[in-house]
Amino acid sequence: MVKLLKSFALIIAFLLSYPCYVECQTLKDALQPAIKRGGFKMEGYILWCPSVIKVGNTYHMFASRWPQQYGLAGWTKYSEIVRATSDNLFGPYIFQEVVLQKRDGYWDNERAHNPKIVKSGDIFVLYYISSANETGYAFSKSITGPWKRIDTVAMPFSNPAPLIKKDGSVYVFGRKSVNNIRIAQGYTASAFNAPYTLLNDGKNLLPALNQLEDPTIWWASNQYNVIVSDFRGDATGVNKNGAQYYSKDGVHFKLVSSESVYTKTVNYDDSTSYTFRRRERPFVYVNERGEVTAFFTACLTDNEQSWIEVQPVNHYIPPPMDKE
Repeated sequence: MVKLLKSFALIIAFLLSYPCYVECQTLKDALQPAIKRGGFKMEGYILWCPSVIKVGNTYHMFASRWPQQYGLAGWTKYSEIVRATSDNLFGPYIFQEVVLQKRDGYWDNERAHNPKIVKSGDIFVLYYISSANETGYAFSKSITGPWKRIDTVAMPFSNPAPLIKKDGSVYVFGRKSVNNIRIAQGYTASAFNAPYTLLNDGKNLLPALNQLEDPTIWWASNQYNVIVSDFRGDATGVNKNGAQYYSKDGVHFKLVSSESVYTKTVNYDDSTSYTFRRRERPFVYVNERGEVTAFFTACLTDNEQSWIEVQPVNHYIPPPMDKE
């Protein structure tokens, strides 16, 4: 009887530790309180656009920053890309260096903004934007650089969310403003440094005229999974809350749930909470087993203070949709 009870206890413990899968429809169901003393903060700076990659035992965050004195709109002229590190996924992250700044005479002459760090083989690739419809990248054999930038625009859209596949090919999900509608577009390439091809004739990859900003993407359950800022509230009913979509082919995306994945309110691990004026630029961190284990967002207070928040995630794997 004792052995039976021990076995039962082990089974229960296993189930409790098992990735949030069938019971968790969206990422929201697996989100845990944010780490109050985690994330990334820099006195005197607005921080935006987090993207994290693990190299060895160190987590490297790439983010946008600009002086707080210029307010949120300062990104248009002063944004630069920085790198911070932590030995803990949840932080706190410590500033290490400025990685990229705007360049006179090139496509990125207005700003360096919205970084997304990925790895292709043994090459680190850092996608970023300059103006609203200009995406390019820099690459390096080392996470600390030096970084070689391309000199012309790779994709004429914004908010790139790149996905490197096992064969080295690339899928990039992003947004473009067409007739004042922020639609989702997608590009593919045989390699990060190959030409990029527009999918679906540039038509909206989201249902109807659903709009978006700030997508983050990952592959799991044999499907593309994205979380976006629901720009007009088409999906969730609330402007700029988080919405989650999926696609089997990378062209036709469907809404997982009309319930918001995240809101402007952040709950913390000390039982406090705070409602921000802006909460944007979501980023999911996926571990070696394909589980989402952390969720990062850029947050702005009413008095123009901004930092990166991070919430642990209970090993989330999205449920497979449209099963045959």
